[in-house]
Amino acid sequence: MAKTFFRCSVLFGFIVAASACAPESFMDTFRKGPASKPTPAQEKAPAPPPLPDYRGPATRPFLMGFTHWPADLTEEGVAMAREYAHAHGDIVSMMFIGGIPWPEALEGKAFSSDIQQHMSYRPPPGKKLFLSISPLNKDRRELAPYWGESDNQPLPPPWNSEPLNSPRVKQAYVNFVLRAVQAMRPDYLAIGVESNMLLSRNPSKWQQFKALHRETYAAVKKAYRSLPVFFTTEALHYRRLTREAKGTNQEKEVAELMRHSDLFAMSFYPHLSPEVPRIIPSDFLDFAKSFKKGIAVSESGMTSRNVELKSYNRILYGSYADQMRFTEFLLKTAVRDRYRFVINFATTDSDRLVARLPPPLADLARIWAYIGMQTSDLQPKPASAVWDAFLKAKHTQVKWW
Repeated sequence: MAKTFFRCSVLFGFIVAASACAPESFMDTFRKGPASKPTPAQEKAPAPPPLPDYRGPATRPFLMGFTHWPADLTEEGVAMAREYAHAHGDIVSMMFIGGIPWPEALEGKAFSSDIQQHMSYRPPPGKKLFLSISPLNKDRRELAPYWGESDNQPLPPPWNSEPLNSPRVKQAYVNFVLRAVQAMRPDYLAIGVESNMLLSRNPSKWQQFKALHRETYAAVKKAYRSLPVFFTTEALHYRRLTREAKGTNQEKEVAELMRHSDLFAMSFYPHLSPEVPRIIPSDFLDFAKSFKKGIAVSESGMTSRNVELKSYNRILYGSYADQMRFTEFLLKTAVRDRYRFVINFATTDSDRLVARLPPPLADLARIWAYIGMQTSDLQPKPASAVWDAFLKAKHTQVKWW
């Protein structure tokens, strides 16, 4: 089981890939540290306060779940995250964001044992599966790297010079997505992950990506008409709350791409931008309703403590109270606007994992180290009381179209 879900090399690649969620210029946009000395990142976090007696709604229209992001670089850390995800959610998120087996997919050849292991995952009985696949690299700038016996490998020739909309790329990507769907039978499928970040980081490639997305969407819908297929949008870039996104026409371009998407799905990590208020206004995500389609949260999380990024002399701000307020805000919004599902990226804090990494990789991983619903010592946080109260609500399924 551990081999299926965990290999150190894959995990390191995933950390690097996950770092793309942060704005490229985030080290410049974060606020300077406060006058008082913050808690050093290596110090043990204070124990969570007692859990509040939180009462959730009677019903909820959305599914709730997590990824299998591990709590530590050990089999125990992997199992800890997996077991929590299965016990505290009714949907599991699996992400293929470290590459595509481009030549094998194009030629219909067998995939590596690593890919086959990943594609063999099945959620527990009664749980739904959300599968995300990205044709872009970790920086959301170029074509995704090669996935062979491990992911995040350099692209072999001629793939290292292919545009995103070349006939070979289009066919290979469609083939890979269709084979993944056939093998895993997901209930929801993202064929682009935080795609709008490409518009911020490499706008010259945006039209190429749109062509790739349109053809992939059409091919998947032809084969699986009832499967919800979509791309995901990074909310901070969409709202131009990162320096690199300012000046981009996010609304127009995302709306145009939404013509080929069954849902509007977004990722949202409020602690990554100082422009997001600590107490988030109730209308902050109202833009999601403008597309007149179902809404989902593909990734989310809020740090439960201040995080010092030593390599960059910056601090990300958060607290147990901030995380609880964010969780309540997100889930109440999901009830109000009848979301389809909400994913919190991590089940468990990964500070033990971070402690094993060298700088500056440790700082990149530390960005998400405290967004779990429980500490690495398995102590539930106040936000978990909110999460579990909503999870106990009866799920009333909403038709997606």
